[in-house]
Amino acid sequence: MIIRAILFDLDDTLYLEKEFFQSGFAVVAAELEARGIGSAGEIQILLERIHLGEGRERVLNKAAARLPFPESWVGELVDRFRAHAPKIQIQPEDYEVLRCLRQQYRLGCITDGFSAVQRRKIQALGIQDFFNALVIADELGRQYWKPHPLPFLTCCQQLQVPPAQAVFVGDHPERDIQGARRAGLTSIRIRREQSYFFYRVSSGPERADFEISRLSELEGILQHLQGKA
Repeated sequence: MIIRAILFDLDDTLYLEKEFFQSGFAVVAAELEARGIGSAGEIQILLERIHLGEGRERVLNKAAARLPFPESWVGELVDRFRAHAPKIQIQPEDYEVLRCLRQQYRLGCITDGFSAVQRRKIQALGIQDFFNALVIADELGRQYWKPHPLPFLTCCQQLQVPPAQAVFVGDHPERDIQGARRAGLTSIRIRREQSYFFYRVSSGPERADFEISRLSELEGILQHLQGKA
């Protein structure tokens, strides 16, 4: 089997997404403190507790009822969250993996989420130069977010590599793995501790061809796929 390209998801694949939420909550907490709603430290603790304990949806609406502050502020606070410059980082080991892979393969990144937000994340991580292709599904249309095959096929087209000669690495069984398989790519699920979907069980079309816990394990799989192991 010939492998010419490696495509990556972004959130919880190349960095821990919880860092992005912590970064955004810090900005929101500081804004609420400036408006006279308690101390930023205590507000951030509450936001993170809601986020981790009650799910990622409507965190600020729930916080509005508890702090309290007017729900009319929520829309503006959400905008502040999305517009903030994220304080996130890629681990040195993972940065080195990308650097080495870039010398042997064409690399791509496929990510869902609002376009401007995702681009700020990539800029903050300092990894934009590693990728020969970047596909933000939001720019194709919300209806084409993963697991729709179009983002995967678009990235392969930009890389000038057929799906059969590409692998995709992602954390989410449905959005990433099922989407990659539907598009004809070899799928690799990464299960990082502290990632949001670490405990999600996968089966059927969501079951990856391979599974890893860190990016450094990719090399062995790539050698195996190409008959070098």
